[in-house]
Amino acid sequence: MFRRVTVLLLAFSLVLGGAACSAPDDGTSTADALAKALSSHTVGDLSFDTPVAEVQKELTELAEGIDPVWPTVTVSGVEVTDDTARVSLNYSWALPHLEKPWTYATSADMLRKGNSWTVTWSPTMIQPELAAGERLAIDTQYGKRASILSANGEAIVKDLPVRTVGINKDGLTPEAAKSSAEALATLLDVDVAAYLAKVEAYGPVAFVDALTLREEAFKALDQEKLKAINGVLATPGTLPLAPSRTFAAALLGTVHEATAEDIEKSEGKVVSGQIVGSGGLQAAFDAQLAGTPGVTITAVAAAPASTGTAAPTDDAGTEDATPKSPSKVLFSGAPVDGKDVKTTLVPGLQSAAEDALGSVKTPSSIVVMRPSTGAILASANGPDSNGYNTAFLGQYAPGSTFKIATSLGLFRLGMNPASTVSCTDQYTADGKKFLNAPGYAVEATGEVPLTTAVAHSCNTAFVSQFEKLGQDKLAEAAGALGIGMTNDLGLDAFTGVVPRDSAGTEHAASMIGQGKILVSPLAMASLMSSVVKGSVVAPVLIDGRDGKAKPAEGAALTAKEAADLRVLMRAVVTDGYLDNLADLPGAEAIGKTGTAEYGNDTPPRTHSWVIAAQGDIAVAVFVEDGDLGAVTGGPLAKTMLAAAAG
Repeated sequence: MFRRVTVLLLAFSLVLGGAACSAPDDGTSTADALAKALSSHTVGDLSFDTPVAEVQKELTELAEGIDPVWPTVTVSGVEVTDDTARVSLNYSWALPHLEKPWTYATSADMLRKGNSWTVTWSPTMIQPELAAGERLAIDTQYGKRASILSANGEAIVKDLPVRTVGINKDGLTPEAAKSSAEALATLLDVDVAAYLAKVEAYGPVAFVDALTLREEAFKALDQEKLKAINGVLATPGTLPLAPSRTFAAALLGTVHEATAEDIEKSEGKVVSGQIVGSGGLQAAFDAQLAGTPGVTITAVAAAPASTGTAAPTDDAGTEDATPKSPSKVLFSGAPVDGKDVKTTLVPGLQSAAEDALGSVKTPSSIVVMRPSTGAILASANGPDSNGYNTAFLGQYAPGSTFKIATSLGLFRLGMNPASTVSCTDQYTADGKKFLNAPGYAVEATGEVPLTTAVAHSCNTAFVSQFEKLGQDKLAEAAGALGIGMTNDLGLDAFTGVVPRDSAGTEHAASMIGQGKILVSPLAMASLMSSVVKGSVVAPVLIDGRDGKAKPAEGAALTAKEAADLRVLMRAVVTDGYLDNLADLPGAEAIGKTGTAEYGNDTPPRTHSWVIAAQGDIAVAVFVEDGDLGAVTGGPLAKTMLAAAAG
């Protein structure tokens, strides 16, 4: 018994000793817990002078009104007087789109109860001007979206009338809504299953958009069929649009009202109703074009709880709407209009290029550049590119147009335009037989000047030099003409690649632009421009943008080398396959044709290329599945040089 009492006394003394060692909360711990609770709008274990459930309901409703925005709350001080304390709180709101947070200070009162504290609940601890019963609301205002401009400063993209066509479900049964949605999707040629799912997912009185059309496209619809669809609605509006649906579409991109996916991906930066860019310059420069939205946070009266009874009416039978107290602005940040993006595009040339490709039934492109500045004056893709930016992103073997780079490599071995090369009917390199193109001119065979070999595009003359001109030196020559450069255009672009480690047959094929050499039409327009200017030319799409261009590794192009290359390319017009350019008025035209084999067909299918220049205009023409370069690309090149001269 004595031992048991001793143990109990010892335990009791430890408890008392522990209690004596723990100091009462001086208010700091509770203040920190309060700041944490307010930051998470969850009361946790805090004690309030108001029932905790009511405080939690208040916080939850305040947060719901402004979701997903909510502040971070910190304690800046606790001032204790006897059994009361005043907690100073700092609020910081990271609001969408605004660089600087909305900050302010407020306070909360606490009352000591024994060793703990009870917080006095008041909406002012959330925001000093917030009154009991008020809720928070957030509104976003948008400035004017800026334009994409042409080289002369005129707007290419500007607000044009549109119609958003969809189904208004208000008053429709689910079966009727489904039937109308199916009929509308069929008429508009949109995915029927996807639109049916969208209509089903929306609320019973929602307007469910199906497609936004230019005014002219809307008018082209069968209006009788459209009107016959129950619940159909076409709401007018405007959107920033190019002159036509296809005009420089891959470059410019489009705009649309933010979707749920856009909002989710933006992590709060994009909100419902916002116009956002999709693809091309509209997406790449979305922030600049859109400007900075304005944000307003208000305190509004809470919606009255539903009683389940009809609202009272006046003598006229209309609802007696009790006057609502005006909303109270707590914070306002004004929107800032977007800034224009000025391109180097010339609309007339862009339209001419698109018209020239209009009937081409395979992916194709035309790029027009100004060699003196690198300005891209036009970049068009044919209809069969199906919206893909073939001009910038296509990766294709350049074929015989690459013989200009090979010629530069040969110049660096000591050759010149008059140097003799052997053009035979065939040449075997590392066990692989190379032939000239079908119908090659007999009079251009034998021991001929390099100029003749280029003018008639003799494959064997160039392949025969593969053991003299190493692959690394070939790559450096291509780099001196812009192939493989790094350059930030503002849009993704492929500048080409010439492997340095190709050997044997692959290296021999590289001499005539085959093997593993890949370029884009833009890269070949840059090559042509570099020959004209006499130094490497980096393409420019956005006026004044510094692309921090850096040529590929190797010696720079010299003026003498460029002049000799122009001699070769002039011979292609005067004596070779591009004689259709000889009668162009004005400065002498120069150029080079190219035909690159691809695929496993017999005979192989061919890419058709032409690069050409006249004065301060350089053109690259590409047709993915074409005839000889001169046959398919030659007329297109002439059309563009004539359009540029005009």
